[in-house]
Amino acid sequence: MNWDAVGAVGEILGALAVVLTLGYLARQVHFAREAAADANRLNRANGVIEMVLATATNTELLDSVTKSHGLAPFHEAYAEQLGTTPAEAARSDWFHVYYFWLHWSQYASVTSAKDIAELENLVAGFYQIPAVRYSWDHSPYAKPILEPEFVGFVDQILQS
Repeated sequence: MNWDAVGAVGEILGALAVVLTLGYLARQVHFAREAAADANRLNRANGVIEMVLATATNTELLDSVTKSHGLAPFHEAYAEQLGTTPAEAARSDWFHVYYFWLHWSQYASVTSAKDIAELENLVAGFYQIPAVRYSWDHSPYAKPILEPEFVGFVDQILQS
């Protein structure tokens, strides 16, 4: 047996093990980055969702936001569509915005084909309700501030 040949084979196997280990570590770093970005998106969405719920359920805050953000004309037009008061329309819109952000956070997360199919089903049903659809199409806190990719995803479902 030639010990030089055995040593050469050992070196080649060692180098291959190092390359495989580095490849494995690179994949793990990639998955860790995805998980961290996903957690960041979900945390951001939860913060927005909490603020939206607070606005929808607190009359003084709702009035203040409506006035300071110049939302009265939108709420009045929306109330006309719903046959409600502007305050009721405002609460309805904030309620729908809550769901838009919730669905965005699901869409923006790492998802499986089953998750996407579930979300498509939710959008196809929920967003067709006239009050929800009006919010989606006209609310200043729906399409204008959500990711264009998500907006396109929803609009494509609504068109079919």
